Amino acid sequence: MDFNHKKKIQIRFGDIDLMGHVNNGIQLSYLDLARMDYLGQVFGQVIRWKDSALIVAHLEIDYLSSITLKDSVEVHTKIHKIGNKSVGLYQNIVDAVTGEIKTKTSQVMVAYNQEQGTSMSVPETLKIRIREFEREVLIK
Repeated sequence: MDFNHKKKIQIRFGDIDLMGHVNNGIQLSYLDLARMDYLGQVFGQVIRWKDSALIVAHLEIDYLSSITLKDSVEVHTKIHKIGNKSVGLYQNIVDAVTGEIKTKTSQVMVAYNQEQGTSMSVPETLKIRIREFEREVLIK
């Protein structure tokens, strides 16, 4: 699978647990950072999150191999499916040197109207930009 978005991650000493591995919770923050970078790049401007947002509604995660302080990693992000009110997203944390997938995720993000506190349709502008960026997206 090809990923058009890759975000290098700087591993910090504080990310490491007592076993010398990047803590699982910290890995979630790596995913968040890459997801925000992805959406900013795809949308092409600052997103007004107070009006509407894509929020993570479902997350499946497999920790395949430990990450240590000496590793060089990046997060690969891809929206692979667009529905009426949601998008399907893959994110992998990958060793930037070897290409080994360290952590693999599958997510569903729901379009959400902050003011009304309800789900909403994914904005057409965002759908168009995702399709342009990804080139191959399943439309549901």
